Amino acid sequence: MPRLRGGMTALTVLSLVACGISPDEQVLTRFFEASRTLDRTLLARLATVTFNPRVDGSVQAFSIAERRGDERAPLVDARREQARRSLSAARGEDIDLTGTSVEMITREVTVDASLRTPDGTVRPAVLLVTLEKAVATTSGSVVEGRWIVTRLQRAPGARTSRAASSAPRS
Repeated sequence: MPRLRGGMTALTVLSLVACGISPDEQVLTRFFEASRTLDRTLLARLATVTFNPRVDGSVQAFSIAERRGDERAPLVDARREQARRSLSAARGEDIDLTGTSVEMITREVTVDASLRTPDGTVRPAVLLVTLEKAVATTSGSVVEGRWIVTRLQRAPGARTSRAASSAPRS
């Protein structure tokens, strides 16, 4: 009997780990919840972009349809704010990047969402989301930032209206 209990415990633990939420889903869940309520304080820690419910609508539910592989690149000045936010979110304090070697990791995610539009209708939407995090090395110490949302847009096909798609081609 003790052997059976140990096996069941291991199986239960494995089931819970397998059903766990990915870091992408955690960040997106917090981002969409903060966006729904326009929580600017939380959004400042989670993203460099906004998804305003009065203009863009609000995501009611979502699933990740596709994750592309991570891309790594040295920090360039244009990404400095993303790096600072990612590292600050991880440390809980503002980070000075002077004298620090920083690498940015970028991940593209396609999201199938149930979107409540500003007029109250709920419809499916496909969103393209860019997540980024910084990894900083200074004096032999490595600090890994948190994933933040740095770009969010509707999939190109989602922007096409019926009138535009049914217009005759020359």
